Amino acid sequence: MRRAMAMIAVALSFSAVVSSVTGGGVAQAGSRRCGPPVKTDGVGTLGTSWKLKSQYDDDGPVGNPLVAGEEFEIATAARQHWSVSFADNGIGFFGNPDDISVAGGIREVHPNPARHNQTNRMSVHAKRLDTGETVDGFVDLPFAPPGCG
Repeated sequence: MRRAMAMIAVALSFSAVVSSVTGGGVAQAGSRRCGPPVKTDGVGTLGTSWKLKSQYDDDGPVGNPLVAGEEFEIATAARQHWSVSFADNGIGFFGNPDDISVAGGIREVHPNPARHNQTNRMSVHAKRLDTGETVDGFVDLPFAPPGCG
């Protein structure tokens, strides 16, 4: 009986070690945050509210996993047509010339490859196509933490 209990304990221990080595550590490293987000909000030229958030992550492609992600939301009614563009340090990396809002508004989330030892000014420009209302915002990301990416 003691021998059977000892064998079960050894088997369970081995199973726990294999599980932690093959699963937990790898999955957590790819999804961990790389520093806190930087946020701002405001209103467009005709009063529509918006939010902008950016932060670093390490889920980019193999070879350059460090990315600066940008998340932008406009609180609009459904079926409004906006053009939306993102830039990182003045260089555009996403654009949608006819972004049509749903009931909850518009939400765009996109990553851009980033580098260490560099700040990133993440900016957004949006324009409502029928009224001409514009939204312009930016946040400045400090250097990414050394262990990120």
